[in-house]
Amino acid sequence: MVKTVASGYKQSLSYADETTYGSAMTVDQPFGLVQTISPKETNSLIKVRTLGGTRDFNNIVPGKFEVTGSLDYYLQGAAFMRMAIGEDTATTATIDSGPKIIATTTYLHIMGSAASPGADAFPSFTMELADEEDTGAGATKNLKRTYSGCRVDKLTLSGNVDEPVKVAVDWKAAEVTVATSAATDVTQYTQDPYVFYQGNVYFTSAEIDSNTTEASLADDIVANVNNFEVGISNNLESGWYIGGTTSVNQSLRGAKHIIPKGREWSLKLGLHFDDATMYRKFLGAASATQSQSTLAKYTCVIDLVRSGTFGTPTTTDDYMRMVMASATFDDITIDAAPEDIVSEDTSLFVKQAKVYVADSDSSYQ
Repeated sequence: MVKTVASGYKQSLSYADETTYGSAMTVDQPFGLVQTISPKETNSLIKVRTLGGTRDFNNIVPGKFEVTGSLDYYLQGAAFMRMAIGEDTATTATIDSGPKIIATTTYLHIMGSAASPGADAFPSFTMELADEEDTGAGATKNLKRTYSGCRVDKLTLSGNVDEPVKVAVDWKAAEVTVATSAATDVTQYTQDPYVFYQGNVYFTSAEIDSNTTEASLADDIVANVNNFEVGISNNLESGWYIGGTTSVNQSLRGAKHIIPKGREWSLKLGLHFDDATMYRKFLGAASATQSQSTLAKYTCVIDLVRSGTFGTPTTTDDYMRMVMASATFDDITIDAAPEDIVSEDTSLFVKQAKVYVADSDSSYQ
């Protein structure tokens, strides 16, 4: 008899904000249009040989239990990005306290200031990966894994002319539990994903925030952009200790903490070559004719707009603005071939960044 095998169409992925790190929550939020997920769970086997034994191992015992993984999805809503950056507020000095109302049912979320949450308060999440192969009765083939104490190690947001805007995530978790019950029912996004033509890319020396209009940036548009990639790395470090656990939320072999260290932003732009302007800026200044001893710094702005207008709040606002400050050119490649359009690929180091999102979501938590 031919046995059936599992299908990705029967899998689902969702998450929930953790109010206490490592304390598993019932999932209640969607990621978006998930394309792939690849969890990796490692028993870190300890293998022991002994004097007087054979040439084979004498003992094999489990070591630390380690969970890492990756996933990617098409961007419909920005709530999960809070897990990589942390959310500021537009009204007080309190960190990670949510958005402000900007137009009746429209909210402004601000993520990514230099005063982001500390290591202990940094957002964490519970993630459910469910595979529903049958009704769950009898000898069920269902497999539902719940990962707790999850934190984002790296997040990359990219836009290409051949697909919707995509978010790729590398994550770590403290523990996993397994069940055969049905997937938790989570309300999914109804919006179409962001796509590459909904916005612009700008290079400017001006101070930019959510109220800066697109019209005021018209002279700073970067032409012929084929793709962009914005990355954030939290440089997570996991820790295991002797003596079991120090918290009811910890498992015996699982990681006792997963904390963010220094944050790093990155930016890549792929263009079709237009003129020497970008190359001169790479050399150090807009008027440079050779490499300079100092490099000019710019603010790069990437706007994605499904509806509404920056600087004029309305109930239809649905947009995202990424503002990367003190962006400094790191490398550039200008390729040419007889049958190709000349391409210009640049990488920049970003000192700090903020992400502004206007949507109808009153809370990302």
